[in-house]
Amino acid sequence: MKFIAKLFAVIQALIVVGVALSAQLAYAHGEKAQQPALRMRTVHWFDVDLSVRKLEVNQTVVVKGSFIPSESWPHHVASIEDGSAFLNIGVPGPSFVRLETRINGTPGIRSTTFKQGEQYDFEVTLKARTPGRYHLHPIVNVKDAGPMIGPGMWIEVEGSQANFQNSVKTLFGHELNLETYGFSNAAGWSALWVLVGLSWFGYWLLKVPLIMPRFRRVTELGGNADEMIATRDRRVALGFLLVTLLLIAGGYVYTNERFPVTTPLQTGKIDTAILKRESSPVLVKMDDARYRIPGRSFRIALTVTNFGTSPLSVGEFASGSLRFINSSVHKVLPKDADDLVAPDALRVEGGPIQPGETRQIVIYADDAMWETQRMTTMISSPDAVVAGMLFFFDAKGRRYPVEISGPMIPLFG
Repeated sequence: MKFIAKLFAVIQALIVVGVALSAQLAYAHGEKAQQPALRMRTVHWFDVDLSVRKLEVNQTVVVKGSFIPSESWPHHVASIEDGSAFLNIGVPGPSFVRLETRINGTPGIRSTTFKQGEQYDFEVTLKARTPGRYHLHPIVNVKDAGPMIGPGMWIEVEGSQANFQNSVKTLFGHELNLETYGFSNAAGWSALWVLVGLSWFGYWLLKVPLIMPRFRRVTELGGNADEMIATRDRRVALGFLLVTLLLIAGGYVYTNERFPVTTPLQTGKIDTAILKRESSPVLVKMDDARYRIPGRSFRIALTVTNFGTSPLSVGEFASGSLRFINSSVHKVLPKDADDLVAPDALRVEGGPIQPGETRQIVIYADDAMWETQRMTTMISSPDAVVAGMLFFFDAKGRRYPVEISGPMIPLFG
């Protein structure tokens, strides 16, 4: 007995440790779960940030940033142009209330479509509801394709949820608390339907014998179970049907009388504005891309043409929410320990591209993030195509984002 007790205690300890480890692994960065092809070739996110990193319950935070739907969108994934898309915020549980969404200045209250290759600037205003520390992501949900997850950021909410206020004023001047409004009505109707269902179940349950004797009786009748239903059963069933129809009709009439003015659910789409932007002075063609697995090194050869009037230098390469920075051109520091930024991991061979010049350059993005963020599985992609964003900077510090894409060759030695 002592041996069994000790064995049971060891098993319990192992279960507790296993749960703790799994919770730690799942603590942040849910974007790891997505395939590299989805992260690299669907939506390119950049300049994503929070207006504040710590706030109190009832205070607001603005999630800002930009995204570009990739022109290298995978063929096996439902298109962001053909279907419906919706900009959302991913956060554990109902921790915030969304107050407003703007995409290129257009209210993002409904589904829309986004054009591949176009840049969209967004702002989402959230109101803190539940205290805690949360990993927050912008997300574009695409019909038939699922969520395209953006970079995650930590935010901390302090205070008490008991103090949270979420009220609105109706057209007739009534003040409604959206945290509790309609709850008693929904609970009452749910309890009523549960009672009707249990009554129906209870009627047949009381008609003993119930299971095996009835099964044998049906077998004796050659499978014709209808002969076992008595006239009384049919009358009870008709009574339940009438009660159900009366409840539905009565609820409909009561609701129309009590709420004569209503707004239907909004199921239409909106057209998101396309903003006119400064034309890019740089043209880039990916000549070759190779990922060396042992060194966790991404090498990309590019042919770059500068149509502008100022020299251009590569300051950043971003792919799958990972950012590799050329510190000699562009200074970026991680905002926290989980910010996916390698501040000095981008090496460029070829120097600045002068005005009117076409030159081949080679960039190296070398960092352990390729492995730790599970991006190395891109070598098992059926089409072996990669994509990302290059950010060029001129002498005055102006930035020019350009998407690059093409086939990738894995190197195993």
